[in-house]
Amino acid sequence: MISRRKFNWIYVGLWTLRICFALLGTGYIHPDEHMQNGEVTSGDLMPYHTIRTWEWSTALPVRSIVPAFATTGIPLWFAKFFIEKHLTQGVHPILLFRLERSAFLVISGLIDYSLVRPFSNSIEAVLVALSLLFLRKISRVTMLHKSYYLHLLAITFVAGIFTRPTFLIFGAPIAYQVALVTLTHARTAIRWLRLVVPPLFTAVGVCAAFLVADTLYFRGTPNGLVVTPFNFLMYNFASQNLAEHGLHPRWLHVFVNLPMLFGPWVTWLVVRVIVDSAILSNERNGKSFEVDVLRSTIIQMIILSLTVLSLQPHQEPRFLVPLLLPIIVLVANTGRLAHVGKAFWVSCSIFNFVLAVLFGILHQGGVVPSLFHLHSLVADPSLGTRTNIIYWKTYMPPLHLLGVNDRDVVTGSVSFIDLAGASRDDFAASLDTGNYDRTFVVTPVAMRYTLPPTITSCMELNRTIFPHLDLDHISESMDIGVLDGLRLGVYTLSRNCIFV
Repeated sequence: MISRRKFNWIYVGLWTLRICFALLGTGYIHPDEHMQNGEVTSGDLMPYHTIRTWEWSTALPVRSIVPAFATTGIPLWFAKFFIEKHLTQGVHPILLFRLERSAFLVISGLIDYSLVRPFSNSIEAVLVALSLLFLRKISRVTMLHKSYYLHLLAITFVAGIFTRPTFLIFGAPIAYQVALVTLTHARTAIRWLRLVVPPLFTAVGVCAAFLVADTLYFRGTPNGLVVTPFNFLMYNFASQNLAEHGLHPRWLHVFVNLPMLFGPWVTWLVVRVIVDSAILSNERNGKSFEVDVLRSTIIQMIILSLTVLSLQPHQEPRFLVPLLLPIIVLVANTGRLAHVGKAFWVSCSIFNFVLAVLFGILHQGGVVPSLFHLHSLVADPSLGTRTNIIYWKTYMPPLHLLGVNDRDVVTGSVSFIDLAGASRDDFAASLDTGNYDRTFVVTPVAMRYTLPPTITSCMELNRTIFPHLDLDHISESMDIGVLDGLRLGVYTLSRNCIFV
């Protein structure tokens, strides 16, 4: 065991790293981390042009607006209020980015408070962590204080379901254990009902508030009730919808995503703990022994969530993020960590640091800085009045970080095209500069070498951004060398060139 003083120094060091990765790391794992939050709140609060993905369609919205506004909307509103009050210019995209990351940096501290030290920054993971905290409180405090934590748990459950309905999978074992614990302490059915019914009314009230907020946001009137969790489930129950996002083998969560999130060593420890618990349960069957509520709840949560989520053919690692804290708590409280050697800690540290650098800094790391750079160019009227921006072979850029006024897009002063992974022919067909004073192309430097001379001769390098790792085109990046292969290029197209 390490001393408290040494632990505090380690904790401060980890927080320092977390702050650096949050505020300085521009890499991102998936476009959804922008499109499901900051892109929406910025579009509503700022005059900037943004893109709303299918989740936010007014016809069938599957995301509640409340979690988004509660996390990034509030700090953006305060920034807009103070900046517009004292300055003439709007909120700069760099400040937007830092505010969004800072909001989730602060929220991640709730996981630390819940039980253990820092892990996921996702809202769902935070709410699962808080639910486990309330379960522990409920199992320990007196009857008088149980009601207080039951109300908090009710609020957390409703917020979790409206954040992502998959919260039900992670929360079901917690709800089951809470029911058992409260029934045991109440001793009679009447006392139990008196204890749990008021929190249920709290849950109903909070649910009604979410429904009203979403209905007013998407419909503009109280008519036509919007139930985003129901829409979410209906969308994901349709196999044709999931096929649009990619289909995966059913074993991907268990054999690939879980070890990738935690590392193979921690995953192996989890398996050992679950097996040991099953053996211990069989050996003590019918005997009186103290039940470890938290441990059994987490084991149930792991088994249930992996089973249910593996039934879905669309499987991404981020779907398992809420298991981060429960799994670490499970491993840390079994005593097995006391028997592992230095090799375990060194390998785990290296594994986590490598993945943090890979996804926090390198992976698509040039996209956000390229938007900041283009913002400075588009804001300079001396360079022209009509601007066309083309992104090719990158993740979807979050346009609120470009900081272009929506009015300029509507009038045609600024045009934006995201070609994603389009073919070279489609890319060439989009390079019509006749209607624009200037056209910028943003693409990995490696992809420029795949273009014919008729196109590359018209592409003048404006700036390269390092680092930018494009995992979808590793072979092309390796062909031109490590340095250029890890760069994103911002190019200016010469006017009157013929590209086809």
